[in-house]
Amino acid sequence: MPIRPIDLQTLLMQLSQVGRDQAAEKDAALRASMQTAADQVKKVEQKEAIHEPEEPDTGPQAIKDRQGGGPGGSGRKREEAEAAAAQGEEEVIKDPSLGNSIDISG
Repeated sequence: MPIRPIDLQTLLMQLSQVGRDQAAEKDAALRASMQTAADQVKKVEQKEAIHEPEEPDTGPQAIKDRQGGGPGGSGRKREEAEAAAAQGEEEVIKDPSLGNSIDISG
């Protein structure tokens, strides 16, 4: 099929629009590649960054020991704990040679 002059005229009129479309496609591809490169840089920085551990704001509360002789017999338990602590203090053995030498033979 031969090219007629009217076809050439139509193509020449649309040539500027084709150039704009191709430029827009190249621009979109360039922006996408720049965004990908920026994302990769951020990921590398996050990997190399030093993060300090965060303190938990909420969590289990500390268990509070009840004092006093309630209906559960906690007064008796306290007396037993004091007696065990008194016995534990008497059983402390101190070795004078402990901690004076270091074994480096492995």
